Amino acid sequence: MIDPVTAAAGAAKAYAMVKGMVEAGRSVEDTISQIGVWWGHASDVAYADRKKPSLFRKMVFSQSVEQEALQRFARSKALQAQQRDMIMIIRYAYGDAGFQEFRDIKAKVSKERQDAIYAQQEMKEYILSGLAVIVGLIIIGSVIAFIVGGTK
Repeated sequence: MIDPVTAAAGAAKAYAMVKGMVEAGRSVEDTISQIGVWWGHASDVAYADRKKPSLFRKMVFSQSVEQEALQRFARSKALQAQQRDMIMIIRYAYGDAGFQEFRDIKAKVSKERQDAIYAQQEMKEYILSGLAVIVGLIIIGSVIAFIVGGTK
C-alpha cells in the first residue's frame, strides 16, 4: 500500500502538470489523462488516511496525535482545492451536462468495482467452505479407516 505522503506528492505533481498543460493552451482532451492520474493519487491519499497503520509503523514512525491530525487536515484541504480546479476544468470544457455525465460514469464504475469485490469475496467463501468440507471428509474417512483397521 502506498503511504499518504507519497500519494499526496504524486497528486501535487499531477496537479502541477495539469495546470501547466492548461496554461500552455493544451486541449482538455490532452489533459484528461493527467487529470485521471491526479484522481488516482487523490484516491490513494483518501484510502491511506482511512486505513489503520500497522503496529510496526505506529512504533517506528510514532508522532503526536495533533501532528498526524494536522498533516491529514492539510492533505485533505490541498486535495479539496485541487479537486475544485479539476472539476472547473471539466465543466469549462464540457459544461454542466458533461460534468454530470462524468459523475454518472464514475458512479457506474464504482458500482461495477464494488460488485466485483463482492463476487470475489463470495468466491473466496465458496472455495473456503469447499476446502472445509473436503478436510472434514478426509478426517471422517481417516477416523473410520482407523476404527475399521483397529477392530481386525
